Parts: sequence; C-alpha cells; structure tokens
Amino acid sequence: MKGYFDGASRGNPGSAGAGALLVNDAGEIVWETARFLGTKTNNEAEYNALILLLKAARERNIKELKVYGDSKLVVSQVSRQWKINLPHLRTLAKEVWELMDGIDVSLE
Repeated sequence: MKGYFDGASRGNPGSAGAGALLVNDAGEIVWETARFLGTKTNNEAEYNALILLLKAARERNIKELKVYGDSKLVVSQVSRQWKINLPHLRTLAKEVWELMDGIDVSLE
C-alpha cells in the first residue's frame, strides 16, 4: 500500500489545510481526505496531513505502508535524521511515531 500526504498554509501561520490518500497495489485510491485545519504553520499542516494518513492506515489494519510527502522537514524529523527543536513539532512527531507503531512504514 502507498500513502501520500501534503499540507499547506496561506501565510505562515495562516489558513491551513491537509490532504492525504491511500493507494492499493493496483493503483486504485482506497481512501482520500482533504481537511481545513484553521490557523497553522506550513510545517504543522504537513504533520497533520501525515497524521490523517496514518490514522486511516491504522483503521484499515494496514501493516506495510510506503509514504510519500514533499516536506523534507517532516520526513527527516519523523525518520529521526533531523533534530526537532520546536516543542509543538516534537508533540506532533510523537503522535506520528505512536501511529506508526505496528506498521512497517517507509518514508520518502
């Protein structure tokens, strides 16, 4: 299974949204969402998009997931390649790690 996520804000912080989708091995979309998040930074929106994706994967008992996102910061922090300096991003990363528990996740 493949998952894609993206988040953005108009202004930083500003009005933000998040989108995510799951695609099966046949290339069919099995789940998708887009959400308004209120006022968030761009990085918060990206993290929230990943959280939406991982929650959907857990609800569907997906055990292996290849995740694609365009946020180098989120992918590098969640992969523990980069340090997380901001406490509110550390909180979001912890939620991501909890959601990833029990799922074989690769991030790109």
